[in-house]
Amino acid sequence: MNNATENMRPLLTVYSGQIIGAMVNALDIDHEVLNSRTARRFFDGRPVNDHNYNQIFLALGEVLVERGIVPEPPVLRQYDAKASYLVAVAINLIATRWDNLVATMQSNSGRTDDPGPAAVGFLRILTVELALRVFALLRLAELAPDLPETPLWAQENGGGRLLRAWAGQANLTRGQLAEDLEVSETTVDNWLDGVHRPTPEHIAAIAAALAGQIDGATALQLERGIRRQYAFAQLADLLVPLIGREQVLELSAALFRFIRLINESISKMEIPPISEAAIAYCDTVQHGTTDPSTHYLLHHLAELEPDVNWRKDILAAGVPWEVSFQTVGGMHTGTRSAAGLAQNIKDVAPDAIYEGEFEISARLAARANNVDYDRFYHGDPSLMIEIWQDGIAIRRALVRDFPTNPDTHSHLGSFLGMVGKNLRNRDLIDAGVAECRIASGLLPNWDNPRVEIGIILGNYGAYDEALTELEQAAALLPEPTPHLQYATGYVLMMLSRYDAALSEFEAVIAARPDYALAHLDAATCAFALGDSRLGRSYAKTARSLGEPAAYNAWQQRRKNRKQRKK
Repeated sequence: MNNATENMRPLLTVYSGQIIGAMVNALDIDHEVLNSRTARRFFDGRPVNDHNYNQIFLALGEVLVERGIVPEPPVLRQYDAKASYLVAVAINLIATRWDNLVATMQSNSGRTDDPGPAAVGFLRILTVELALRVFALLRLAELAPDLPETPLWAQENGGGRLLRAWAGQANLTRGQLAEDLEVSETTVDNWLDGVHRPTPEHIAAIAAALAGQIDGATALQLERGIRRQYAFAQLADLLVPLIGREQVLELSAALFRFIRLINESISKMEIPPISEAAIAYCDTVQHGTTDPSTHYLLHHLAELEPDVNWRKDILAAGVPWEVSFQTVGGMHTGTRSAAGLAQNIKDVAPDAIYEGEFEISARLAARANNVDYDRFYHGDPSLMIEIWQDGIAIRRALVRDFPTNPDTHSHLGSFLGMVGKNLRNRDLIDAGVAECRIASGLLPNWDNPRVEIGIILGNYGAYDEALTELEQAAALLPEPTPHLQYATGYVLMMLSRYDAALSEFEAVIAARPDYALAHLDAATCAFALGDSRLGRSYAKTARSLGEPAAYNAWQQRRKNRKQRKK
């Protein structure tokens, strides 16, 4: 398996190159571009230049069409267009949207103890995105969508289930199939039971054996079907450890349901023949929910969908994903702590602290579900202010109902700080600081609210004040935490105190060697101090962890120096 998937981090910290690498691996692709060293760099989550980036997507589009996973609509010939190019553009744009989301989550100060629910939410939006594009591609190819049911590939042993079904349809026993293929019955058992995946050569042989027994089926059709089933099954299996099998089944069933619903809705309308509507469908394949012509389809699909949560996700699909995270997602997480480094309240809080814990989470989630996605989708500029006002109101209500719970005060303080930063409102900043002081008083050994004061002030640009607060936190906490050290390092770096900042970042790296932002900022400080060797080392590590900015800047500086010498 690709290195990018063997040690896969939580889904919303994985960049698109790693996901696409998993797709290439699942498809068992043998292609010069996709097997190149450059492609492997991309699949490991490292950056490549724009030319190579585009070549990887073009190659993937070609393979998907050649394998029959994507149909080649005959109507495209009249426009001198290729399905492989449309698919390449589509994957490229989806990858860009995903990477923007991941970058936002990596750099945002929102704390999510369990990234699973957030990942599922965005996978639901991605499901809507894919449904629109697949529908348009099927219309171009004048093909009917599959029945709206849970596909075999989403189930456990998806590939083996297909082989079992087709062997039964051909009236072939395991023994007969083994004899036809000249392999042992144990080998066939391993294929059907999901112990092993057949090789490409065996897949071709299985398809040839079944084609002679299934009416109307050709060996090529069956071979493509088996390859497609195994590829999708492997991708589904990659998601299972991250979100669970039940969620994978729900998402896959929804994908087929949405494709069918959109197709049925369009079929009832007076639409031009495919030869005249091809360009519009091509736009939908490439641009999905960002294509303005799809807005009415999303709204119509939402009207047809009985599940209220899916309706909201359908309408949210057209919103930039990173914006959705910062508004609706932010209301779910509730806080603005430094990403992934805060000391968990459970580590330091007595049991009494958890009074009303479930109700607190339920209220925040319920209020997030009340966001008016229809206005959000249409870009109503006043909605953001309303969301922030509503977020403050619900958190004030939680503080009123649970006044001795430090988490409610920390939630409110963090949210006030975020809104104050965006509105440049010092009164809100001060109110956020005050709530965090209450939280730290209720739970003195918890680093989150004490450090959050520094983060709030730092985000506002009051770096000297922020440093004073963080130094006081260091004196009051039992021991320095990576959360405190990273926040202190960031503020020192903004004050151009690079030597002291580098020491803080190195302390974070010692505790959390996989934390990309610490490596990135350590590189920035090292370069500022004139230590190019150390800066390059930290920049390379940051790039390998998905933060290439410092390394790219170093390369550009080196390139500029060479050009000046010429």
